[in-house]
Amino acid sequence: MNIRQIFLASVCIFLLCAFTGRGGNTPTLRSKLFYLPVQLDAQPGLLAGDTALQRLTRVYRERVQQSRRECGEAACYAEALRLRPDEIARIGDRLLAHYAPGNGMSDVVQAVRAAGYYNKEAAPGDTALLRFAWEQTAAGMNYIFDTYVAGKRCRYPIIDSISFNTSDPAFRSKLKKMLDRQLRKKPASLHCYTLPLAFAMDVLAINGRDEAARYEPLTAGQNAGAYNRIAGTHWNDYPYTALLVPGFGPDSPGVRIDYRAVARCKLAAERFHKKMAPFIIVSGGHVYPHRTPYSEAVEMKRYLVEELKIPADAIIIEPHARHTTTNMRNAGRLLYRFNMPVNKPALVVTDAAQIAMIRNLDKRCMRELGIVPYRDVKVLNEQEALFYPVKHCFYINVQDPLDP
Repeated sequence: MNIRQIFLASVCIFLLCAFTGRGGNTPTLRSKLFYLPVQLDAQPGLLAGDTALQRLTRVYRERVQQSRRECGEAACYAEALRLRPDEIARIGDRLLAHYAPGNGMSDVVQAVRAAGYYNKEAAPGDTALLRFAWEQTAAGMNYIFDTYVAGKRCRYPIIDSISFNTSDPAFRSKLKKMLDRQLRKKPASLHCYTLPLAFAMDVLAINGRDEAARYEPLTAGQNAGAYNRIAGTHWNDYPYTALLVPGFGPDSPGVRIDYRAVARCKLAAERFHKKMAPFIIVSGGHVYPHRTPYSEAVEMKRYLVEELKIPADAIIIEPHARHTTTNMRNAGRLLYRFNMPVNKPALVVTDAAQIAMIRNLDKRCMRELGIVPYRDVKVLNEQEALFYPVKHCFYINVQDPLDP
């Protein structure tokens, strides 16, 4: 299998795994958050017989068992679940020890590289990429334990925080049941990452935080019509590939769409009728208020179709973004996945306040995402800014399990 075939296969994990709509423990969510372990699981027997990893697995399991017996607070469970720095380093060392050009671990690395989820602009060597992917995997699991078990403050607590009061006995009871269920697994069947990964996925499910897997595959469902139209699009007839409309979450519960999102939709509709682009990408997830049942993208599409009479198959929903940074990153991902021209600019259509933010967005992107997920941004006026996607927009943010 060559690199291109590996890349296409990896993208299919995103596009072909159906969204179940239940809980967080789905193959799609696991692949989006923890792609390296998924690839390791695809190489059965690769780590079998590694006594050092078996010892680390046993120590971790015993620590969690002890927490089940002795912990009375959620933070105590979280501390037991977290992978220690020395454990992360030693597991990384052992993964590298299994690498050799052309072997099973090499296949894992090539799949990881082709997917792009751990690639920044400069591609590292195989062993450096393997170690970095593992360190990112461990950091992502630890973030989930800190945020959704211990209840530590996250970057955007108003929208991303834990769903429970950590002192609630019912929450602790859920944690104990989760531990019991996973600890019943036979130790011989466990890899060094199996238990922490299973716990992390269960923690998200307990908190009802499966946002990252909702609506997948994005080529189907509400996007099926637009996706099927793309191949027949005459791109030279338009100056832009798509009009990107970022959402704006309502301030109050029970409100489906905010008036500011409505205003942005109207701006986009005007430009669509002027044939500035063949598609409108509406971008925004389940953001405001905390754990809202309404997706900004879904509600904007509804408004565009029902009120502004835009054809449904001209609208692509991007129902995951939670910030301006990820509006642009995720739109770039869709442009690549939908095989739309990436050498033609997309046009952000929004209000003056967000355009002002886009003028200086690079530093925030680096701080929050670790990359700048676009290139050549040009603000045209107070309602428009153009940009081009970049391949490293697929780099995942392990500090945001709701939209990695």
